[in-house]
Formats: sequence, structure tokens, C-alpha cells
Amino acid sequence: MDNLRDIYSKLIEQHRAWLEPFGDRYLSKWENLMNSQSEPAICEASTRKLLSDFCIEIKPNEDISRGCPDFLCIKNNKRFYVEATCITREKVTKKTALDDDLEGASYYALLTKTFLSELCNKTPQCSNLNKPCLVVIGTFHFRAGHCCFGKHAAEDLLTGTPQISMKFDSKQERGVGDIYETTDLRDSAFIRFHRTFEGQTECARNPISAVLLCNFKSRPVSAVGILHPNPNNSFDRNLLPKIEFGRLSGSYERTGQLSVEWI
Repeated sequence: MDNLRDIYSKLIEQHRAWLEPFGDRYLSKWENLMNSQSEPAICEASTRKLLSDFCIEIKPNEDISRGCPDFLCIKNNKRFYVEATCITREKVTKKTALDDDLEGASYYALLTKTFLSELCNKTPQCSNLNKPCLVVIGTFHFRAGHCCFGKHAAEDLLTGTPQISMKFDSKQERGVGDIYETTDLRDSAFIRFHRTFEGQTECARNPISAVLLCNFKSRPVSAVGILHPNPNNSFDRNLLPKIEFGRLSGSYERTGQLSVEWI
């Protein structure tokens, strides 16, 4: 695999220079991460660069002693937090069976469950905040970034992985009628079936306001977002223009039909 330290040497130096005015504790924390796990550290720097490209004022999150989001962001007098997380190239290869060093078509698995696991792990860090919290999930795996971090992946994360279903006639002992898509919501980021009332849904992971899926290896960086349908604090997607955000259509609770609209 490519040496990311060499490829992103300029970004690494820029991030060091950005951190220095905020004090040694922030720089030391990031340098320790760079020495132990370079990909997450470079992902954090790439996230800051992506945000700054949208003219967002960014500060390291003030409370370094607790597990809090990485950044406090300000734009148009609006504040929000950002937590960055990286799915390493090694992990992506293991989960998808995509080798980043090869070209051509091949079988691969999606990362929906892996995305959900990341969000479950990050939910406590987004809790007890009085402003929206955006979780950025990034990768430097070029092939998976194109195959598994796009709009289709974002839709699956919103609705859960779709399944092909058909009505079964027990007398005829065969399927009848047309096939259709269903979902058990098991790997949906923000909704699940109600634990008490059968057939009803409820929201989950409400501390997370929105998610960005970022392919940091592409040029320019490729990113798509999804919005929580009922977060603790709503994120204004207009703060990140040119990035498309998917959201569940407002009628899903009434009709039971899940569809995604892009804004």
C-alpha cells in the first residue's frame, strides 16, 4: 500500500501548524495518534481541511479530558461539533474483499454494518451536547471509497440493507405475486423497529445529527451526507454547500414505506 505519511506530508505539516496556537496538549495528543495510528490521525487532518474549504472556523474541542468530539465549528454564527473516525485500509480490505492495489471488476461486500458499528461507538461522544454533532467517516482505501462510500451506501445506511421478498402461499407451497423490497432495519443508522409496539418504528442514536461518508483518497475529496430524521440537535446542511445530503421522506412513519430524498 502507498505510504500515506509521504502522500499527505504537506497536509500533516499544515495540521501541525494549525494545532500549535491552541497549546501543547492538543498537538501532543494528535502527534501520539500519528505515531501509533497514522491513518486516523491523517483522517482527522483531512476532515479539518475539508471543513476549512467551506470557510468554517474550526477549533479543537475544548474539553480534552473527556471523550468529546474532535472539533468545534462555527459558520454564520452557527455552532456545531464534528467527530472524525477512520476505517483503515486494512479493515476495509478485510470487510469488503477489495484489494486496493488491484484494478478491474471483482466481488465485494458493502460496509453498511461497519458504518453502523462506527456510529454506535461514536454516539456516547456526541451525547450531552447543546449543539448539532456531525460524524465524519473517512477512508483512504481508493477502490472502496468509490464503491462503498457513495449515495447508494448512504441510502442503505438510512434504510437498512434491502432484502428481496415475496408473499408465500402455504397451500401452494410457493411464492406468489410480485417480488418487492423489505428491510428489517437491523443496520439502519437512525431508525429501528420499536422494542415494545410491534410494527412501529422509533429513532435511534439521536445524539448524532448527521453523517458524512468521505473518500479522502479521491481528488477532489468525495463526500455524501445523511441527516438524522429526529436528532437531539438538527444540523443545517446549508453549512456544507455542494455536499449532497440524503434524508428519509417525511411520510415513512405514516405509510411504512422507506424512501430517501436528496437535498
